[in-house]
Amino acid sequence: MEDQTIVQQLMVLFYMFQKENGAMMTVRPKHMKHRDVMILEGILRMHPDGSPVKMSDISDYFKVTPAAVSHVVRVFEEKGRVERVTPAHDRRRAYIQVTDTARQYMKECMTHMQENLQMFITLLGEEDARALVRILEKAIAFYQQHHGPTTSKEEGDRTC
Repeated sequence: MEDQTIVQQLMVLFYMFQKENGAMMTVRPKHMKHRDVMILEGILRMHPDGSPVKMSDISDYFKVTPAAVSHVVRVFEEKGRVERVTPAHDRRRAYIQVTDTARQYMKECMTHMQENLQMFITLLGEEDARALVRILEKAIAFYQQHHGPTTSKEEGDRTC
């Protein structure tokens, strides 16, 4: 098979995977968008113990501007997903904390995603699942080597 044919097949398959993955994510409970789930998951990953997170740390973690973080946090506050916290030791900085309600919802989402992945792995079988992991690790290493780790705040602005 020639390289151009493989490139075309991969482009179509990546598009289809992205489209189907987006459809799979709509199966989750309806009160939170996929993007919001991913943002909350990232915040929880930063401080799994539940301690407050600095707004600037969120900006650095997601490689977005402080203004973008402020907007998302404001929306999350309105929806009861996070609350602002002002620790006695640092009153100059803005901190946020994920609410218990959002934390419980995230547990449900993670369980749902793990169940879907488990079914997919079962469908693939152990050999193909391990091959997929190996290939994805190579793909990530390739993009990090050729494009650098995702550190640019403009990363989300790319069109191609």
